[in-house]
Amino acid sequence: MQQFLDEVIGVIRATFMSGDVIAILIAMGAVLIAALATRRSTQIGSTTLLALVLFVVGGYLRGVLTRGPGQSDADVTGGRLVGQLNDSWAAFSVLPAQTLLAYFVAFLVIVFVLFGAKSLFGR
Repeated sequence: MQQFLDEVIGVIRATFMSGDVIAILIAMGAVLIAALATRRSTQIGSTTLLALVLFVVGGYLRGVLTRGPGQSDADVTGGRLVGQLNDSWAAFSVLPAQTLLAYFVAFLVIVFVLFGAKSLFGR
């Protein structure tokens, strides 16, 4: 149990407390959208999945839109889109199940906190 808790804390630190401002904005935007989309507390699990999907899509788009070595900003081609998709899929396919579950729990906790704040201030 302690190992899994350490994994969740590591995911929170790596995702929400890293020095990468764009990744933090993508993650916080995904969590904020999910928290605002949550209407009842029973929807927190499904909106957490929404947050994870938005986080993945945001990361993919960031990879597509950022400039690679030897490319200009205008060079968004089909090969670049497919290459980024292959790279993203390769990174996802080697991710251990424990890390995937840790991402889910980390996002779940943050969505829950934001939903609670929204419910508290909305009344």
